[in-house]
Amino acid sequence: MPSSDEDSLLTRWEPPSFDPPKPPKPPKAPPVLYPTVEEVEAIRESAYKEAYELGNNQGFVEGRDAGYKEGKESGYREGYERGYADADSETKRLQDALGKLLEALRGMPEAIAQPLIEFTYETASRLAANVSMERAPFVASVQEALMRLPRPGENLYLRLNAEEVETWKKIVDDPGLPFNCTILVDADVNPGHAYVEVSGARIDVGQQARIALVRAALGLDRDSSEQDLGVQDLNSQENEAALGYQEIEDAYQDDSAAGDEVKPE
Repeated sequence: MPSSDEDSLLTRWEPPSFDPPKPPKPPKAPPVLYPTVEEVEAIRESAYKEAYELGNNQGFVEGRDAGYKEGKESGYREGYERGYADADSETKRLQDALGKLLEALRGMPEAIAQPLIEFTYETASRLAANVSMERAPFVASVQEALMRLPRPGENLYLRLNAEEVETWKKIVDDPGLPFNCTILVDADVNPGHAYVEVSGARIDVGQQARIALVRAALGLDRDSSEQDLGVQDLNSQENEAALGYQEIEDAYQDDSAAGDEVKPE
């Protein structure tokens, strides 16, 4: 066998290749440098913070809009329901109040008619004179009546109901009267009326007659006032006196025949 030195001196011959030449091999890429664990953790932490802030901002905006919309709808619905309930309650209360007012107004004319008439009469009577019977107006009325009568007489008769004898007796028994007055009890005379009779004339000077005069002057119950006064034919002198004179056909000649006589002591 040849030695190794001889082999190294020999050149190996190979036949030429008839294949096309092979393209050159591309250069080797530089080696990839992978990040370390610390760098990966830092990148991850930075990306997490950035994504968190972005998501937080977007979520805040979207949540605020959604919450605003939902809160608006909820508040609107709640306010509407509460307002509707309050309005319904207030409407019912106003309806009840209006119903009571209308009910009261329906009965108002009947309720205030009589008190209003009494108030009007009381006001008018206080402006005109005292409604209670006193000696001074009684004397003045009789004296005026006697002066206006065609034939003034000296004897005067007061015809009234038995229930009012004591009241009138205190007046006619006064020794200061300028005329003689005799009380005649008559059951046909209604309470509240008192008729002065002298020389064929009768004058109603009772409380009801005075009330009727005031009411007639106010335009109240004019017809009933005239009926209560018993006025049928009034002459001009009786209208001026406004005392409700009524002439009668026959003069009272027999005092005892007309009723029980009560003479002053």
